[in-house]
Amino acid sequence: MSKRARLLFRMRAAPHDIRFRDIDTLLRQEGFVIFNQRGSHCTYHRADGIVITIVKPHGGRRTCHPCDVKRLLEVLGYA
Repeated sequence: MSKRARLLFRMRAAPHDIRFRDIDTLLRQEGFVIFNQRGSHCTYHRADGIVITIVKPHGGRRTCHPCDVKRLLEVLGYA
């Protein structure tokens, strides 16, 4: 099983345990680039026009919000 497949499996199984660096890695593998960051909100876009905003954990949190992870999987078509 590849690292990407393991990450997708972890995202589906336990969306509350996913760190921002994991999401960033997956988005970059999918062809997204970060084009805007306002505070903790990082916005990525891809050449086909898909735009997604992910909130970076802050204030003591170490993991991303599960709703962000689920929304990411839906946008990428892995849900």
